[in-house]
Amino acid sequence: MEIDLKYYKTKGIYTMNGFRVIVLPKGSFELIQMQVGKILGIATKSIFEDAMSTTIYSFLTDLIKSKQLKLHSEEKSEDEIFSLLYSMGLGKISVLSKDVDSYNITVRDGFNSILPDITSINSCFQMNGVIAAVYRIMMKRDIKVNENKCKSTGDSDMDWFKVSFLDKAENFNYISQPSYSLEDQPFDKIEIGKYSSDMLINSIPIEIVPVIFFPYLFSKLRKIIGVSVHGIEYGIGLAISKLYSQYNLQDAVAKYQTEGLDVLSPISGLGLIKTIKNNQGSIEQIDVYDSFNSLHIDQENEKRCFMVSGMFTNLSSKIFGSSYKLYESDCSSINNSVCKFSFE
Repeated sequence: MEIDLKYYKTKGIYTMNGFRVIVLPKGSFELIQMQVGKILGIATKSIFEDAMSTTIYSFLTDLIKSKQLKLHSEEKSEDEIFSLLYSMGLGKISVLSKDVDSYNITVRDGFNSILPDITSINSCFQMNGVIAAVYRIMMKRDIKVNENKCKSTGDSDMDWFKVSFLDKAENFNYISQPSYSLEDQPFDKIEIGKYSSDMLINSIPIEIVPVIFFPYLFSKLRKIIGVSVHGIEYGIGLAISKLYSQYNLQDAVAKYQTEGLDVLSPISGLGLIKTIKNNQGSIEQIDVYDSFNSLHIDQENEKRCFMVSGMFTNLSSKIFGSSYKLYESDCSSINNSVCKFSFE
């Protein structure tokens, strides 16, 4: 299967083979898991396994429905899907051995095992979900994935998993991807490359995830902790923005001729970001069209873009030289035409 990653300037979004994805700096999904883990502890494991399994299962299902991904022999299908996931920056998956009821699998350079401190427990909850999704698609059976060794514990140079096949077939969670009318041509200034095991966009090592991951994850968390999830989302935005702070964003601002925070559109595909200035040339407001953070799968009528608020707030000092705290006044999730962020 050929990988087709494109950025659309007029929408401020990335698509992979026609479906919207979010592009985040390497280490983002580790930080997201850590932020939730601080609040929910061991419950984080089942939440992230399910969120990533549902996301990848839905994405692969849509690729099959669109006839871009065809399942052939098991070995050929494995190779094709593993190659796709590797291109998304999720890690290099290999099958070491197989028997009737289980497989032994390794993941090198996994996106879920690069924790900054050595931990006492295996941590690849999200990779468990990725692997489960692959074999649910291929085998049409329920799957149990256990991580036997984890790079984050310091006793292995890669992650080791055992996949067990259960007797029962299941109707697995599926969420359709949001559709967009993309009549414009992809923006050809975006630099997409590869270095060692890393996918690079604008020279930043990145990880790619289908956009439905976030509304699904935040919806699950809201059911458990209520509106306190908004604080977690805001903290996630702050944490991820620190990863961006490692890179010279001013170069990207100049290259794409953006107004500061607008650069997050070509860097990550968060949505089309527009900075509004007053007559004196000072920043008055930031608008985000097609904000990934306003997408939702529940029926709660509320503003959504707390993760984006955190990212804007923390990156404002990096880009503008002054720190601004932003809050969302309008949100497309409550039927406003655009998500609007103002300074406190």
